[in-house]
Amino acid sequence: MRTLLKASFARAAAATGALGRRHAGRLVVLTFHRVRPDGEESAARPMRALETPAADFRRLLVWMRARYEPLALADWLARAAPLPRASFAVTFDDGWADNFEHAFPVLRELGIPATIFLATGAVEDRTPFWWQRPGLDDAETERLKRLPPDERAARLAAYPAGDAAADFLTWDQIRELGRSGLVRFGAHGHGHGLLDQVPRAEALADVRRCWELLHRHAPDALVPALAWPNGNARGDLAGDLEALGLRAAFGTARGAAAVPGAARWNLPRNDVDRRVAQRPGLWNWLLWRAN
Repeated sequence: MRTLLKASFARAAAATGALGRRHAGRLVVLTFHRVRPDGEESAARPMRALETPAADFRRLLVWMRARYEPLALADWLARAAPLPRASFAVTFDDGWADNFEHAFPVLRELGIPATIFLATGAVEDRTPFWWQRPGLDDAETERLKRLPPDERAARLAAYPAGDAAADFLTWDQIRELGRSGLVRFGAHGHGHGLLDQVPRAEALADVRRCWELLHRHAPDALVPALAWPNGNARGDLAGDLEALGLRAAFGTARGAAAVPGAARWNLPRNDVDRRVAQRPGLWNWLLWRAN
């Protein structure tokens, strides 16, 4: 019932033009993670909520393109004035191989640009994320996120390491995506650690390592921006990030923005999880909440 009420309210707002007025001259940034084949059986892997079937991904982008102007995130960051109309940008987090295999064909077909925020440790070192350990369920993952790094590492010792190296993009795939002109890359940290949970120098070193690898491997396809891992922003790195050549950072709070402005080190992005992507009735609600 609650979902029906949300969908009905947002649909009415769209029908009256309120939704379009809400985002006039503003950018709505969408966040995806994995894009998986249609009809894939439920695999025994964690964080399935972050996976979007390819057909749902395509359907949502077609729907968005009919209502908002698709825009490359780098082009928006270079602007000093609000956009001429309501726009949207597509982003992905982490650097999953299925972004190349299943998301990119859809982006290329529709001519929609995208930014992939890369956790370069997964690409360079083929190091799985800590939450990919076999047997670790989503509820325990959420509990472990809230622990200090040392305590989390001690708890993780009870789970086998597993092998998920093939899940990640390769540098060759990244260069091919960059040559397409549709896909660019931003920083997502090297180790995908929660940067507000470690000393300042360690957090900065992690971002610097990520940005250096991106410059080395994809210098012509970069977006000068960081996506904070898990949205865990910290406010004491702005000057250092700017010195590295970054112009902005994105969190995970819902919202839209006209220009980067004063909030540019923790800009909003709007997560699209599996449930939302599969339920078109919620898409207007997704946009309405991006206030």
